[in-house]
Parts: sequence; C-alpha cells; structure tokens
Amino acid sequence: MKKNHVYTLIIYFGVGLFGDLLTFLLNYPRSLVIILNFTLSPFLLLVTLYLLKDDLKEIVFDKRKSTVKQSILAIIKWFFIAIAGFIVIATITPLFYTSEVSNSTKITQAIPLVVIPFVFIGPLLEELIFRRIIFTSFLKKFTFLLSILLTSVIFAGWHMTLQGFPLIFWLSIVFSYSYYQTNRLSVPITLHILWNLFSSCVALIGAYFFE
Repeated sequence: MKKNHVYTLIIYFGVGLFGDLLTFLLNYPRSLVIILNFTLSPFLLLVTLYLLKDDLKEIVFDKRKSTVKQSILAIIKWFFIAIAGFIVIATITPLFYTSEVSNSTKITQAIPLVVIPFVFIGPLLEELIFRRIIFTSFLKKFTFLLSILLTSVIFAGWHMTLQGFPLIFWLSIVFSYSYYQTNRLSVPITLHILWNLFSSCVALIGAYFFE
C-alpha cells in the first residue's frame, strides 16, 4: 500500500476512534461526538483530497470507463437495487429496525444544517477511503468477490451499529460493484449521496409523524 494511502487511513480512522474514546472512556454524550465528527468532516475531506490528489488521476481497473450515459443508467439501476435490498432486509429482519429515533436523527431535527455533511461530505469522504483505497488494495491481493466482502465487513463494522449492519453491508456491496462495473468513483459517490439523502428524508419524516 502506498505511503499516502497509509497516512490517509491513519488520519481518517484515528479521528473516528478519538470520538469513540470520548464516548466510552470519558463518558461524553454520543450526540456531542456526532456533532464533533460532523464539524471535522470538511477538514478530513480536504486532507484526504490533498493526500490522494495524484491517485485520483489514475485509472484503477484494467477496463474502459463507462460513458456519462452509461454511468447515469448504472446509478439509476444500482439505486433501485439498493432500495430492493433495503426492503428485503427490513422484511426478513425486522429486529434491526426499531421505532426509536437515533441520535443522528434527533440532532438533524434540532440542527438541520448537519444534513449537509451527512448527505454530501460523508459519502465523498467514505468512498475515497473505502472504495478508492481499501477496496482497490484488497483487489491487488484477493479475488473480486472476497475483496468486496472484506471491504463491506469493514465498512459496516466501522459504522458501529449492530441494528444497521446488514443494510450497511449490503450498501457497501452495491457501491463497490458499481465502482468496478463503471470504473468511475463518481458513480458510488453519487449513489452514496442519493442513499443518504433518501434515508435522511425517510428518518425525518418518520420521526415527525410517528414520534
């Protein structure tokens, strides 16, 4: 793995783990840590883009990039596949979906501006980390299927939510495969943004009408 990749991962995961230490060791409120992470996300994104500025010019997979039209069609296709997976998971495992409003949703209701980093900055940052660095690094050592599975386990585990693990794992598979299929990182980034926007709207509407 390249040095700039290692530095990027250390900074990204280090900041995230620091927030968790504040929660578990110093007993800081989880809501405060979420706000801290939202506040730091623009800075993290700028640092990540700087460290990866040369890598982003490279073509990752040994295949042609999809055209703009093909990429748009892929985004539409994979977004509906993501929703279909969500419906199946929610139906088969209702245990993972409770009526309790999450801390993130409560904060969003109180401070609507936090939707901006969650919907736009978060997906861009996470796709750079998990798809551009981790997924592509696994592909150099493992098979395609194993690389997707390992990336998805890490991606879902990093979100630290047992309730949401199956869905996040599924979304990571969708994001990873769409990236490989189109050879355009902009495709999983767009899918991620659309999903976060969709889930934010669903969560907020549900919180307001069913609280």
